Amino acid sequence: MESNSKIFRYDRIAKQLETSILDDILKAGEKLPSVRLLSKQQNVSPSTIFKAYYQLEAKGLIEARPKSGYYVRFRYEERPAPIKKTTSQPNITSIDTSQIILELEELQNSETIVRLSSSIPSVKLLPLAKLNKSVAEALRSDKNLLLKYPHPQGNEELRRIIAQQLLNWGGNFRPEDLVITAGCMEALNISLMILTKPGDVIAIDQLTYFSIHQAVERLGLKAVAIPVTDDGLDIDFLKKAIVKYPIKASLFVTNFHNPTGICLPDQKKKELVELMTEKQIPIIEDDIYGELYFGKNRPSTCKFYDKEGWVLYCSSLSKTIAPGFRIGYCQPGRFIEQFAHQKRILSLSTSSLPQAALLRFFQKGRYNFHLRKLRTALHTQALLYSQCILEYFPKDVYFRMPEGGFNFWIEFPEKFDGYQLFRAAKDQQISIAPGQIFSVEPDFKHCIRLSFAEPLTKEIEESIKRLGQLAKDFLKET
Repeated sequence: MESNSKIFRYDRIAKQLETSILDDILKAGEKLPSVRLLSKQQNVSPSTIFKAYYQLEAKGLIEARPKSGYYVRFRYEERPAPIKKTTSQPNITSIDTSQIILELEELQNSETIVRLSSSIPSVKLLPLAKLNKSVAEALRSDKNLLLKYPHPQGNEELRRIIAQQLLNWGGNFRPEDLVITAGCMEALNISLMILTKPGDVIAIDQLTYFSIHQAVERLGLKAVAIPVTDDGLDIDFLKKAIVKYPIKASLFVTNFHNPTGICLPDQKKKELVELMTEKQIPIIEDDIYGELYFGKNRPSTCKFYDKEGWVLYCSSLSKTIAPGFRIGYCQPGRFIEQFAHQKRILSLSTSSLPQAALLRFFQKGRYNFHLRKLRTALHTQALLYSQCILEYFPKDVYFRMPEGGFNFWIEFPEKFDGYQLFRAAKDQQISIAPGQIFSVEPDFKHCIRLSFAEPLTKEIEESIKRLGQLAKDFLKET
């Protein structure tokens, strides 16, 4: 039985650390001393420190990260209740935000702007030297590489390695089941092209990446927006939409949804697949953020529950390692022949060099090591940015702490104009994404998406502070 003095020691240490956390002496995202170091500093056994850390972890104040240590957690009780956004009945809707999107994209090439709008990994977090080495190795291994057309479905060995990666969530595929594409957007576009014709109705997330809206418009399709709640996609609303409209296909971002960061629970994924399989409505699953999880386990996919091939699984390596290489892939299930045929018609094949370079990067065993580092860095950045938002933004805003990905979805009071904030921020050399570009309905003008992809620097913190002050000023005026 443990002595009272030993219990007192770990309880005293835990209370000291708790006070430091609650008083913001230790801030969210900061690493705590190692068990060995703190045991020496406090002149106690490592088991005493473990008990103190366990006590703080049970209270939700700190978290353990595998092979990294203990970190101060974001304090969820400090955020206000979420603003609910619901639509009572499914309707076909459309809104033109192309001008706002053009304004946003024009900022991407600026060398002076602080980009808090980019949903891609910071160059500072990418293994540039090893990628360059992989490119050089690919060129040396086959001097005629740039002169040959690759296989229309993509480099077979790369497809085999990607299939191995998909085992992480239970995907059990052969190389011939996959098609390499020019990024995930090409995979999504081809999927829409083979499943629909102009005038058809599809179901999509109420909030989703604006390029998906543009693809729907370009193909002459009609969209029914399915609400995304704190618990993920509203399946009951989807059922109503299926009854009301002849839905030919659906397209959903299932993990760390862009822009909200919400991850569809596994039970809902299973329910969604069962529903759409019964109705024989294909699901185009965009899982581009699935590998960027902050927890212990990678989230599952709709494809995992797909027994009859109605899910077209789309992803890419753009969000994890090489945005500019434009290497995506699709597992089209029962639609493999149509997909591969459309890929040949559209672009014949995907560029040889980036495929060969990434193949060598994988073969050297570098990818999973890089992913672990990237996830740790993004998790830390999310915690640090969240503290900045709590400190500098108006008190009556809502944002959820993402469990993966790159983005915060921030909701202001409904009278707020996110586009007005976007324009004012641009004048101060700060780029954010206004909420209405992610919606097919005239809602969410009071929201913005803020990226934490860049490591937090003094310049970025100052930019968040200025952004928060602009928001406070606008709220005073409305």
